[in-house]
Amino acid sequence: MKLTFPPVITLGCLIIQVLLFNLLPLTVDLSLLFGFLLLVGSIGCIALAARELFKNETTIIPDGQPEKLVTTGPFSFSRNPIYLGMAGILISSACFMQSLSALVIPVIFLLIIHKTWIPHEEVKLKEKFGKDWEKYAASTSRWLG
Repeated sequence: MKLTFPPVITLGCLIIQVLLFNLLPLTVDLSLLFGFLLLVGSIGCIALAARELFKNETTIIPDGQPEKLVTTGPFSFSRNPIYLGMAGILISSACFMQSLSALVIPVIFLLIIHKTWIPHEEVKLKEKFGKDWEKYAASTSRWLG
């Protein structure tokens, strides 16, 4: 069942938001709330990825020797969930500071990791796991996908 045209629904919702804000102004700094939610999610992503590595009895150390190719848990949607979580922590920190300039740091972090550590790790994984690695890399995004 269609209520009405989507732009009209949007306008109606916007009017209700303004009314609610004026009648019951429950204010919160959204950048702090977003920063907190991102921080919790990022730490959770790192913890789940670490648990998956430990469960599969392989290294969590970036320069370590992998024993198994882990493709489950957070590794099923990102080949680098720990680095993704680290970037999330840096973005949440910028939100807590409420600083646009601090958002440069997560970008620099991602560039450094993307250009140095990830290629280094992927070479090791390809050498050790061959076709299994190639299949995983073809089906799972390096960051999010």
